[in-house]
Amino acid sequence: MKSTSFFMVYAEGQQTPTYKHTDVNEAEREAKRLSEKLDCKTYVLASIKSVERIKFAIEDCRPDPDLPF
Repeated sequence: MKSTSFFMVYAEGQQTPTYKHTDVNEAEREAKRLSEKLDCKTYVLASIKSVERIKFAIEDCRPDPDLPF
């Protein structure tokens, strides 16, 4: 299953980013806004991979109802 990518803005020396932008242009506008407001360098970060631990995988193994037996 393909996850939806997202973007976050990090401002150097500031708190950890928390907001997920779905559009890179929106993230860039926010980076510019924060850079000007906080007078620091900002970065637009992009998600590239997702890792998830799945404890159970359940698969339906019932036979096809059209089988003759």
